[in-house]
Amino acid sequence: MRGGLMGGLLGAGLIGMFLGAGLFGGLGGFASILGLLLQVALIGGVIWLVMRMIRSRRPATAAGPAAYARDMQGAAGQRPPAGGMGAGGAAPRGPMPAASAAAATTPLQIVEADYQAFEQNLHAVNDAWSRQDLEALRRLSTSEMTNYFAQDLKDLRARGWTNVTSGTQLEAGDLSEAWQEDGRHFATVAMRYSIVDVTTDASGQVVEGHPTERQTVTEILTYTRFPGEAWRLSAIQQTG
Repeated sequence: MRGGLMGGLLGAGLIGMFLGAGLFGGLGGFASILGLLLQVALIGGVIWLVMRMIRSRRPATAAGPAAYARDMQGAAGQRPPAGGMGAGGAAPRGPMPAASAAAATTPLQIVEADYQAFEQNLHAVNDAWSRQDLEALRRLSTSEMTNYFAQDLKDLRARGWTNVTSGTQLEAGDLSEAWQEDGRHFATVAMRYSIVDVTTDASGQVVEGHPTERQTVTEILTYTRFPGEAWRLSAIQQTG
């Protein structure tokens, strides 16, 4: 910005002062001093204006996980966050662990078989959710996550609604971090996938979503396991 508008004005004023002209050239004596003061005031005003413009154009900083937090039961008359692995809401589900410098943590190597396990868990959890199969969800997720799923299913039944997800297709995935802590493995993965997500009432009428149209979901998923065991879903956070 200093090379554009601001740079041009500063150059015209300062060079003009050395040459005896400036922005208000042709004046002399006391008038020259007044002209100099006016130039300084004008340049200062331009700098202030440009700085305000720069600040106003800065994007707002994201508030992190707290920005997604909301009532886990949903607002009155609205569907609770369900939608298969959190597709119906953006609130974080389950504890969001992170490698702690205070704890005894070491980096964990993630291999191709682990990535395949994450994708398989994504499909299996959505399928179990659609079947309302809590036993399968208990095998695929931690107890905290299973409790969230159970509460969401209970809320849906109380409204006489059924949510079904199908056709899960992983489009992209990226490992955020992986570590070992207290004898357990952890891995946080960002996944973007498309899915068909539809909610119907007791009469079969669609109340949310679409029975054939796909929607794209981006989520940050955290998995955990004890060495030698299968990965289990431990936290979900939607990002968009």
